[in-house]
Amino acid sequence: MKTILTTTAVLLGTIAFTQSFTELCSSQTMNGTMVNAEIYQDSVYGTGFFTQICGHSTNYLAKWDNGSWTAKEIGLTDPGHALRNIDDTLYIARYEESIDSNWLYYYDGVSLNKFGEGVYLTTASDFSELPHIYDVAKYNGNIVVCGEFDKVGSQDISGIMMWGGNQWLDIAGGLTGNISNTASVIYPHQLMVYNGNLYVVGNFRYAGGVEVNGIAVWDGMQWSGMGDGFNNTVYGIAVYNNEIYAGGSFTQSGSNTLNRLAKWDGSEWVSPGFGFIPETGNDFIFVHTLEEIDNELYIAGGLKNIEYADLSTELCGGIISYNGSSVNTFNGGVPNNDIEAVIKTPQDTLLIGGGVFGNGYVGIIGETSSIHEIEAQKLVNVYPNPSNGFLTVSMPAITDFSIAIENALGELVYIEQIKGNENHSLELDLPSGVYYLRVKGGELEEVQMVVLE
Repeated sequence: MKTILTTTAVLLGTIAFTQSFTELCSSQTMNGTMVNAEIYQDSVYGTGFFTQICGHSTNYLAKWDNGSWTAKEIGLTDPGHALRNIDDTLYIARYEESIDSNWLYYYDGVSLNKFGEGVYLTTASDFSELPHIYDVAKYNGNIVVCGEFDKVGSQDISGIMMWGGNQWLDIAGGLTGNISNTASVIYPHQLMVYNGNLYVVGNFRYAGGVEVNGIAVWDGMQWSGMGDGFNNTVYGIAVYNNEIYAGGSFTQSGSNTLNRLAKWDGSEWVSPGFGFIPETGNDFIFVHTLEEIDNELYIAGGLKNIEYADLSTELCGGIISYNGSSVNTFNGGVPNNDIEAVIKTPQDTLLIGGGVFGNGYVGIIGETSSIHEIEAQKLVNVYPNPSNGFLTVSMPAITDFSIAIENALGELVYIEQIKGNENHSLELDLPSGVYYLRVKGGELEEVQMVVLE
């Protein structure tokens, strides 16, 4: 963890931090990136480019069930980009890989359905010829969708549309053009609603004819920009501590130099005191996801190194968190993976997903305060972890102690009373997933998170 003073971007100090992620299903194929995750009806759903996850065949949509990723029966015909729970309906924004039209989809807990008319892309020249839908939100009681399209049904609608009750409507001319020196395609990537305004970020130059360069604001009447915008694509936007943050592949806003991350100070985009830089000249560095979880801002994407205002650096593979003054790199993060999905489960577990070059990654970290406590004590050692069911529990000699194991739902699935022994072997016949092993004896009580494959 590194502590920074954000008002002047001065390094204050460094302390050790031992929290890190554990890969799930490391011995099983996940054949594509996880892009996004969302909670729906008390379960976590994940989507992306994968058709295999944790030994299960799945059509681009998976469910976190009892501590393990499994297939979801509805599936998708093309990769998904965003899942949004709006009014107890799961909306699905997805890529289009094989035909020339696409739709917003929704899942009502029973079936998967198309929402309104389909979208088309007719003007792309050098990047994509297919209409992708990237995000969906609710603004002033209406569903809003953004993506790569310039026609909806028979209407000319560019980049963003609002549901009018029985058809999709244009929003004051929509989004057009591309940021200078970028791919010539309309690429709005994420929506956010904040303080009565609708924000949209991506790669576009104009909103309703106003030059905005990657970030636009709709107040219900007209479009406006925020400062000079950016010199490259903006992928993510979030509010943290009542301040707006943006992330992407940009390196500049006006005359301000930025490293893929920026904070709005009320008049211009500035550095929050750190940013992200490549390891080699071939690295494509980008911030994809910004999520506030438990009063911390999680920042994820194609990250390699974090650079602070004093030019010192740390490894930060794929993900960091920021609490307003300190940065946590999770022991270097997840090397060789881009991270895009970040979510806290109803069981207070932090899940992440991503991947690179056709290989997927899903990982987990336990509830923060518990992990801190476990790492600080370091009296019990459980290995190997992840495990195929054969575990060794190593601890100080205790006359009488117990080992209890709970699943991710808090249900007791194993318990054993043991007489003093410094090392004890377990052979567990339990389904794959995440479990919590509790050792209790005398004054000692510790919990370890265990992943069974």
